[in-house]
Formats: sequence, C-alpha cells, structure tokens
Amino acid sequence: MMPNVVRGGQMVGLMSYLVGPGRSNEHTAPMVVSGDDRVLIEFEPGQELSHEDGQRIGAILDAPRRTHGTEVKAPVYGWDETSQRKVKAGEKDGHVWHCSLSLAQGDREVSKQEWGAIAGEFVERMGFIDPDGAKSSRWVAVHHGTSKAGNDHIHIAVQLVREDGTKASIHHDYRRAQKVCGELEKEHGLAVLESRQVARGLSGDKPAEVARAQAEGYPQAPRPELRRRMRTALATASSPAQYLEHLKALDVRVAPSFASGSTTRVRGYKVALAGGTDTIWYSPSKLDATLGWPNVMTRFNGQGREQAESLLASWHNSPAAEAGTLKVHRFDAAKIETLLSGKTGTGPDDLASIYARVSMQLEQGRPGAFSKLSEEYARAAQGGGNARHMVRLGARFAAKDSARGWLAVLKQANRLSRAMTVHTLTSQRPQLAERTAALMHTVSSITRSHEPTRPTTPPTPRSGTLTSRYTRPGPDTGIDR
Repeated sequence: MMPNVVRGGQMVGLMSYLVGPGRSNEHTAPMVVSGDDRVLIEFEPGQELSHEDGQRIGAILDAPRRTHGTEVKAPVYGWDETSQRKVKAGEKDGHVWHCSLSLAQGDREVSKQEWGAIAGEFVERMGFIDPDGAKSSRWVAVHHGTSKAGNDHIHIAVQLVREDGTKASIHHDYRRAQKVCGELEKEHGLAVLESRQVARGLSGDKPAEVARAQAEGYPQAPRPELRRRMRTALATASSPAQYLEHLKALDVRVAPSFASGSTTRVRGYKVALAGGTDTIWYSPSKLDATLGWPNVMTRFNGQGREQAESLLASWHNSPAAEAGTLKVHRFDAAKIETLLSGKTGTGPDDLASIYARVSMQLEQGRPGAFSKLSEEYARAAQGGGNARHMVRLGARFAAKDSARGWLAVLKQANRLSRAMTVHTLTSQRPQLAERTAALMHTVSSITRSHEPTRPTTPPTPRSGTLTSRYTRPGPDTGIDR
C-alpha cells in the first residue's frame, strides 16, 4: 500500500476535486468510507456524493480553523545557486493534510467497508485522533474508483487545526506514513510493498509533473524520462566525461553541485530536461540511488574523475539550450563484450541501461515495454545483496552468443533477464517478478519481429542521430554497439 502525502491550504477546494470528475474523468461514484463523526452524521458511508456534498464536507472539516483563527504554514523550497541546495524560500497555507493510499496492481480486492477500517486505523496511528476528543483533528476518507494507472485507492483529508485550536503534529509524517502502511499491509493481508522491504525505490511522479510533461510535449513525466536518458548515456559511455557529454546529446541539461561553501569543488551533478518554459533541476540520487555521482564513478572504476569534474565545473551557470535533435550513441563496446561473453559482471543495473538505450531508439517519443522493463530492472537493482546474487545467477544461466549486432545484444539481454526473473526475482521479489515476466513476453515478441526470416548480410550500421526529436523509426533501427 503506497502513501502519498501533500500539504495544501484549501479544504473546500480539495473536497470539490475529490468528488468531482478528476483530471481525466477518472473519478466515478465518489463516496465517504470513513471519517469524523461530524461528517458521518450527515453523510453515510457508501452514499454517492455530489459537488455540493463535497463543499459541505469541506466546510465541516474547516470549521475549527475558522473558529479559532489558527494559521498553519507549510514551507516552500527553492534552489539556491550559490549553495547548490534546496533552501526555504517562503511559506504557504498548509492546514490541509492530504494522503492517498493506493493498492499495488494485482493486489486483492478491498471492500468499501474494509477501506473504511484501514482509513480509521491509519489516521489513529498517525496521531490525528485523541481519545479524549479535545486534541483530535477532523478528517474524512473518500473512495472514487481506480486511478488512471488502474490502482484502487482512497484519499484521506485531515484538518491540522484541532478542535481546541492547537496544531496537530506532522513531525516525520512521510516516514511515519510508510511505517503505518507497512503495519496495515501485514494486518489486512495486503501485498507488502517490496521497495519498503529493501528500503529503497525509484521516486514517483507528481501530478504537477505529469501535467507539465503533457503541456511541454515530453514523452512522459520528467523523472522516468530523465532516468531513461541517463541510463541510455551510461550504456553508451566509456568514461564519466563521455557520460556527461552523451547526456547533453540526449537533450538533458547538466550542471555541477558544489561542496558547501565552494564554487569550485564538485561533489556531484544535477539534471533537467532541456526545453520547456522553466528549468526544474533534479538530483540524480533522488531519481534513483544508482545514478548518483559516487555510483557513476564506481561504474568506471573511479577512472576519469578529474576530467569529468573539470567538465562539470565548466558548465556552471551555462545558458539554457533549446531542445534539439536527440542523438543516441552506440553501445559501449566493452560493456557489450561483457554481456555477450556471459561473464560475471552484468547485473540488473546494466540491463536497466541496455533496455533504456533500446527504448530511446525504438520507442523514442512513446515509451513502452522497453522503457518499463528498464524501470523494473532499476527497481531490482535497489538493495545491494539481492542484486549481487542476481548477477551471479544471471551469469551462470546466460547463454553465449558470438554475434555482435544490436539484435544479438538485445537477445542476450533478454536471456539474462529471464534467468534473473526465474531464478531470483520469483523467490525474493515476487511482485517485481510478475511485472517483469509480463513485460518480457512483450519485449520478446518485439525482438522476434525484428529477426530476419532468412540469413542475410548484416547491413552497414547507420548513424545514431535521430532525424527529428521524436520521429518513430521503421523496422531497420540502426541499433549497433
């Protein structure tokens, strides 16, 4: 069960949204499943709600704040170029605590009554309910059908101004929400979120980012798209400096992060998608821990650090460039030699980069099965112990292939993927294995569709430069190493 916590300052506005059609008409049959007694007196659980009902519930929840005049503020952060870190830039109204609880795809069906019980236990364990009542927060849980991704979920809205006018504590609320969800998963027999078990995962999309991607014409939300391009660059680079150059060729803005108090000593890097009206920077380690600068240097055995960091420093305050023609470079020869030889050293992290590289060539502006498989193997790489075991097993079961064309690279990656899924993921990460197996079926079908029907002379490799920003190629993709 996945919690997503946000803060806001419009309780009536939030409730109007929750009982409304949603951003893509995905909200159907909105209803209260649990909540404060003052809400349940007027709105029986299971009763379908209208727009006016949503406004009324919002007014009930907002009453303590209006009565006492208590202000609750939430910090607003911005990026400080001097210190190269996020700093508090101001405050906004933050008396609305909003958390969605989503089931993983494939989890068992949960009745509306059980959703109500889960919501009540969640709110109580988060500390929003006082047994004596005086220091309780008013709240409601609303169910309105599955999300666009097909996940069943509920929304919980909590008023942070309590009945006596004091403020509810939200100290470490993100961390506590994860802990409480872990407890409820086990108690209610729900699928345990694997990323919580291995203590690491990939950062998720935010609604504002998805909306921005649609407005700016990006193939997908910034976080997965940046990961796809960064892994593509890793699959094609033979040094950290070349990795940075390949990122720029993929329309990724790159800038240095400096050590505290310094404008010369590089400690890492930050990335953003080129183009668009505003540049929004992301820390690679927040997108995926394996993409952080220390891990990038580890991939290249620490070699080339000085040259790469000198290059990064030279890009400090460089002007923003317009998005141009994406150039997808060839696979790095040494990496492909390791993959095709069947030697140890190829793991889920490498497969994530290989499938990202194929996705950038085959799928470009419409990320599909290859992009999703890249993301799944990146998730498999979170948590060192399991990943190292997968490397050993994958190398043991991978078949050798002497061919060197792009199709042989893809087929060998598929063999290794199946070996990891069957022999390791199935027992250690069953949810991940189920998703990966389904994607492998699609990927294998696509791979077979590119195989020649009879022996032919291999064509001369074409340039990796794409003819336009997101032009979809024909069957002859020109992928090589």
